Amino acid sequence: MFLALWNVMAPVLIAITIGYCWGRSRVPYAAEFVTRAVMNIGAPCLVVSAISRSEISGSEFAEVAGAAAFVLAGSALLGWGGIRASGGDLRALLPSVTFPNNGNMGLPLCLFAFGQEGLALAVGFFIVQMTAMMVFGIPLLDRQSGNIWSILKGFAFQPLILAVIIGLVLLVGNIDLPQWLDRSVELLAGFTIPLMLITLGVSLSTLSTSGWWRSLGYSVLRIGGGLVMAWLVVECLEITGTARGVVLLQAIMPAAVFNYLLALKYDQEPTAVAGIVVASTVMALVAVPVLLAVLL
Repeated sequence: MFLALWNVMAPVLIAITIGYCWGRSRVPYAAEFVTRAVMNIGAPCLVVSAISRSEISGSEFAEVAGAAAFVLAGSALLGWGGIRASGGDLRALLPSVTFPNNGNMGLPLCLFAFGQEGLALAVGFFIVQMTAMMVFGIPLLDRQSGNIWSILKGFAFQPLILAVIIGLVLLVGNIDLPQWLDRSVELLAGFTIPLMLITLGVSLSTLSTSGWWRSLGYSVLRIGGGLVMAWLVVECLEITGTARGVVLLQAIMPAAVFNYLLALKYDQEPTAVAGIVVASTVMALVAVPVLLAVLL
């Protein structure tokens, strides 16, 4: 059992540690360039490759995406209650409690735990999380961001969304890419997960935090609340197999680093948000192996 858990966790921990050490060494790291390359090239190729190569059905993908919506909505409600009860700033802190790190950390963990099928299903959860963050998270932090419809129109043409559509068309239509194109997509997809994890480590090394006890409390809301909501959703919707494991695992991911970047951009308690990101990441490193021990 330990070896099975280590085989899942070790690649993720090693890559994050490399990034953390890089960040602490003060050697320049072009995080903005790497992020753009990943989000505009690598991640879309990974999505197309993962979905088109998997043996999942369109209904399974939709099932996980729907479950993600319920989990995020429930997490937001729990977060709202917890933040209000603690006297925290709802506008600044709710996104961190609601939106987990389903990309940088969730995708590789689902890949190593459940294989190619798990990665393809994890993409469905990630896309819903990212969409919800753009549509609801940003307007919560910035009242001047415009209406939801205008945000959706701009978001619909992002490379990742187009990649999901292409991947689903290939999957449902049982269409194979030409070998030269398939190999090109696979090659470009290959740099995505390592760079996501290394960038996560670099980001964690640069965060300035404070108020650890409060951060730990909100981290419990993020991870514990996510687990409770995910368990309720998979039970009520009778989700089984790999899809069940993916929903549960994605739900207990720590607060996304992107929450901190948005808080910094809109000056919404960035130090407090950074504390939640760091504390929840440390907490997830304990919670994930425990959950995997049950699932594997």
